[in-house]
Amino acid sequence: MLKRIVSMAVICALAVSLLAGCAKKTVSYRDHLDDYVKTMEYHDGFTILQLTDIHWHGGTQVGDEDYGSERYLRKVINEAVAHAGKIDLIEVTGDTFMLTNKTAVKSFIDFMTRTEIPYAIIWGNHDRQSTYNPNWLSKQFLKAPYSLYTEIDNDDVHERSNYVINLLNLDGSAAWQITNLDSGASYRDGAADFDLTYDYLRDDQFEWMTAEHDAVGKDVPVICYYHIAQADYDLAWDAISAGAAGYKSKFFNIEGFAPSKYCRATEDICLKNNVKAVFIGHDHADDWTFTTPSGVTFGMGVKSGKELYYANIAPGLDYSGVDYSEEFALIGASLVTLKNASGDFGIEHLYLNERDEGDFVKWVEY
Repeated sequence: MLKRIVSMAVICALAVSLLAGCAKKTVSYRDHLDDYVKTMEYHDGFTILQLTDIHWHGGTQVGDEDYGSERYLRKVINEAVAHAGKIDLIEVTGDTFMLTNKTAVKSFIDFMTRTEIPYAIIWGNHDRQSTYNPNWLSKQFLKAPYSLYTEIDNDDVHERSNYVINLLNLDGSAAWQITNLDSGASYRDGAADFDLTYDYLRDDQFEWMTAEHDAVGKDVPVICYYHIAQADYDLAWDAISAGAAGYKSKFFNIEGFAPSKYCRATEDICLKNNVKAVFIGHDHADDWTFTTPSGVTFGMGVKSGKELYYANIAPGLDYSGVDYSEEFALIGASLVTLKNASGDFGIEHLYLNERDEGDFVKWVEY
């Protein structure tokens, strides 16, 4: 009997040891900074087209490339190319998918491949609410043509789509750094907390971001993309509404912002890392952009398509700073042009509405 007990104990100990050996060890980002990095060649006038909140799904995509969001996005990209001469990079800033399947994801990848434009995708709060595993989704974009997506499996940085694109001069030095951050999906403070809120950027993400910026040099200008607004947007709106001096703002805030109640203001992080601008998605009926007195610009992308919901803009919203005389839908895209390596850039918003009598196309500078 004693031998049997000892044998069982040995077997249990071996099983625990094997399970421990199979468990993935957390990867420290500090040991793998280069693995989060993609590179592109920089030139003055480098253009970045932001597409956001596409909500591509099987019901609108499968079977006919001239139906639904594919047709619309093709027109948006073609208009941007015609306007700018060339699009160097497309940033797809979250909620690309919602309640979708593997076939629809593959159809989106096929669409992006046909553009022959490099693109960087980050995740929003809806992308992982579908019939596939998030690991499967990541793997598709890790291997997709023209995709710059990368992630480090089981690292100690919160969430997945945290990576940088270093825009390099001919001598190999960095002219700009594009930082992509994953602002997550939904969050509860604890297991017994039923107060569901949106997720938020964590300190470990800011620490990783700082390490990546230090690696290229503290003077290199940075532009950031993520999905969900942090506290900066509400704080700035309140300040501007109260008449605070030193702010610049433009475009449309129709529905207000939806930050997590746990999020923080990020302007101090931006100033520490020479961030010139931050751009997000998430709020379909907003595309508001503002610049703080310290010179950091925070912007929202124009919702790229008709899926789920969007805002109709009627004449008379004088606060927007946009000159227009007819109704249009708040759908289209945003275009950023990096003018030089000193940190100067331009912002334009495209409103493109398909109409029977001819498309409504309007470009507005910030």
